[in-house]
Amino acid sequence: MSVRAIVDLVPGPSIAGDPERMVRGVGAVVPGHTDALTFCDARDAPERVAASAASVIAVAVPMQPGPAQTLVVADDPRAWFIRAVAALLPESCWPGEPAIGIHPTARVHADAIVSPAAAIGENVSIGEGTRVGPGAVIYAGCSIGARCSIGPGAVVGWVGLAYHQGKDGRRAFFPHLGSVRIGDWVDVGANSCVCRGMLSDTIIGNSAKIGSLVYLSHGTTIGDNAWVSASAAVAGHSTLGDNTVLGIGAVVVDNVALEPGVIVGAGAVVTRAAKTGEKLVGVPARHAPGLRRFGPTPRED
Repeated sequence: MSVRAIVDLVPGPSIAGDPERMVRGVGAVVPGHTDALTFCDARDAPERVAASAASVIAVAVPMQPGPAQTLVVADDPRAWFIRAVAALLPESCWPGEPAIGIHPTARVHADAIVSPAAAIGENVSIGEGTRVGPGAVIYAGCSIGARCSIGPGAVVGWVGLAYHQGKDGRRAFFPHLGSVRIGDWVDVGANSCVCRGMLSDTIIGNSAKIGSLVYLSHGTTIGDNAWVSASAAVAGHSTLGDNTVLGIGAVVVDNVALEPGVIVGAGAVVTRAAKTGEKLVGVPARHAPGLRRFGPTPRED
């Protein structure tokens, strides 16, 4: 569909650049994709727009589009983008509820063991030797690698708490168009929830261990060999590097990046980025060099 046709469908904005440029998908502004529609309402919007490969970007203030870009200038670009996606992809903003059993389009390895009480959605992929416990729900489009364990009652591919409050005070749900990609040898504990991404996938790396009652929000990235203890929570678009360890009940707020090997003590609330070698405790979390390692290896003397 052309930019002009989309603006006719969801009126309000003006167009800067070629109104006949075609849109064939949606995505995030960074890195962006050719022929994709996205938005940018960040303070450094001019820099992000200039660096993006996206063809059509909704922005709040007029600016010069790149040679392969068309800009849609809206009073509230995020709100307009949400309305546009709802109009263009009306069935995709929320995942459909899978029925108990395995959907005919799911690809489940012959050596996988799936409880008859689990629900496996459309186009799900489950690898060799993976076990899925009773009451687990795997939503459409998610992929799980080999030799994984998905515990009873775990939910993979549900949506996070993502709403945009417009200038009229109303909250609009932000569509979750991404998926969940889980590597090999990953454990997801009982009654944990791994949310699908909004405009990018949620990713869990190889050999990561996720305890019971853990919450991983939309667009999070969990590195290889990471250890996330029971009842921990990682908010949207945060990153845990390889070999990161979260203690029981730890919280990582949204958009925080922990470099490989960071250790976070029980009950800590991490509100800032942390570099390799940091050991964090407290609320808000602070560096505590005396913190002993715990979790996947024995405690140090």
